[in-house]
Amino acid sequence: MPRTIWGFNLSEARWSAFIGKNMYDKRWPHLRRERLIAYQLAQNVCIGATIPASLSLHRYISLGTHVQQFALSQTGLKVELHDNDIIAGVALTLTFCAIVSTSILAEFIILVLWPGRTSYPKWYTYTRITLPVIGTVGLLVTALVNTIVLTRSAFITGAPVEIQEQYISVFSSPPLKYSSYPANVVCVCFLWIEWVCAVAATIFLILGVRSEMNVDAEPTKMPLVPIRENDKPVSEFSG
Repeated sequence: MPRTIWGFNLSEARWSAFIGKNMYDKRWPHLRRERLIAYQLAQNVCIGATIPASLSLHRYISLGTHVQQFALSQTGLKVELHDNDIIAGVALTLTFCAIVSTSILAEFIILVLWPGRTSYPKWYTYTRITLPVIGTVGLLVTALVNTIVLTRSAFITGAPVEIQEQYISVFSSPPLKYSSYPANVVCVCFLWIEWVCAVAATIFLILGVRSEMNVDAEPTKMPLVPIRENDKPVSEFSG
């Protein structure tokens, strides 16, 4: 098994690095403590936004299928539920939350397992900054789009108004009015909170990277104990 992957020495990684006192040791430079807190907030709120978004996507797709099948079996009409706006909003949510969460998670893991590393290839340095910036801007657009979509409603075509009302009464959940469905409201709230967290995480990331770039490449700032098969999760950094 290779001990080095993409320039990362696996012998330096240790599970005990995830212990709280090791993660937040104030002796580590480059805004380590602030970055780890901001990264975790951004990741957790991302999950909070994607859960109601995924639920909303599933429910509205199912609603369209059920309405079409019911109309075809009862009246022979080929009706269509127009809810492309909410589906597009959910797609944006899942896409940019994935970009932010993945890029921040990679930074989090590297910062925890290889805290003394400050030298990276230029392409990676630019990538680690660019992806969170793109994700943060995308989250702002996503939050704005979903806020606008929340004021709108889905609608049915292909059937008379009185028959449409029958469909609505039979399939009342999720409602055609998007703001009446709690998952949509929760998703929008999480998106705005996530955007704030992503901005904070991106700022700390950029400041940390700039601080690292001002330091000459060194193996480690502090001694790291390599992983052994029977190692217990102890605090290597405590005095």
